[in-house]
Amino acid sequence: MDWIGLPALALLAGILFYRRWHREFPFFFIYVVAAGVIGLLRLATSSFSMYLKIYWISDALLAAFALLATYELFVKRLFPGFYRIRFYRFLFPAIAVLSTLVAAGTVLFGGHFSVLNKTIQVYEFLRAAVLFLFVALMLIMGRQWDKQEFGIAFGFGLDVSVTIAIIGIWTQTSNKSVELGRWSVLAYDIACILWLYCFWSVPKTQLPPSLPAGALHEAKKWEDTLKSFITSGKH
Repeated sequence: MDWIGLPALALLAGILFYRRWHREFPFFFIYVVAAGVIGLLRLATSSFSMYLKIYWISDALLAAFALLATYELFVKRLFPGFYRIRFYRFLFPAIAVLSTLVAAGTVLFGGHFSVLNKTIQVYEFLRAAVLFLFVALMLIMGRQWDKQEFGIAFGFGLDVSVTIAIIGIWTQTSNKSVELGRWSVLAYDIACILWLYCFWSVPKTQLPPSLPAGALHEAKKWEDTLKSFITSGKH
């Protein structure tokens, strides 16, 4: 069960590429490929002494990629006009990647695993906040869920909620139970299988869904509000 997500991720990456969904969800596709490669790397190095460093650095990378995939789902699906502006599209990913590289450098050269651990926790809490805001805005704006949106959001929501719950339990006790950590692995395996089902079951000829006129109007209003908020913060 610890490695059941690997074949699911491999199949999912193939489906995303073959059915051209990687163009619709590029960050999610990158996350799926990265998660598969990192899983294989962990499996190959599990008996080596360097495994601890590999695990924590790769965990930070996975958390960053998961945050970017959640960001893509939130901004691209709800604020398509805002997402087309190159500066705003790449600002958040650039900050996430730079922060991850700095945290990874502290582990490689300084051995400060606590910095990397805190970075991962920040990413997880940010991902939970973005997912909550995404679902709330979907309900407020009256958006219709398609199977891919629902699958990505629910899978990430399941993964991050279990992870944060375990982090909360571990911060209240000195006993880092291995069995408790397996619940996080199980939740992630379920998320991988859910993603696979949601993209596998879509007919090959189905085109990516388009937004109805009313939803586009609401998205434009929220986009203008968000732009005004960002602009006012610069003064």
